Amino acid sequence: MQLQFLVADDMEINRTLMWKILKPFGKVDFAHDGAQVVEAWQTSQQKKQPYDLIFLDLMMPVMDGQAALKKIRDLEQEADIDTGHQVKVAIVTSLGDWDNALESFKKGIEEYITKPLDREKITQLLRDLNLIEN
Repeated sequence: MQLQFLVADDMEINRTLMWKILKPFGKVDFAHDGAQVVEAWQTSQQKKQPYDLIFLDLMMPVMDGQAALKKIRDLEQEADIDTGHQVKVAIVTSLGDWDNALESFKKGIEEYITKPLDREKITQLLRDLNLIEN
């Protein structure tokens, strides 16, 4: 099964690293800012090809990760998408503070990962979310 991922990060090096980690598992799309995240999510919904997981950086231009997450959750609510069918989101950030983590979990994320990233952290997350087998 090919998984669908969206990686949102304004730093090319981080997008490249995530692509290398995720490409064996499926298709990887990219967004450079929060507005692109919302647009990509909407397009995936319209095409009936929803993302299995969005990796969302918090510090991005135009619209930050918290605002993008809130917008997606609001759109899901408007579309009557129940909590069990909402897109899975993992925050990937250099911000290790509790305020951002708590705010993110309140909005229904699956995981809060602090950088630096590595293959094992991401692969374990995919296992924990039952997206890949152990």
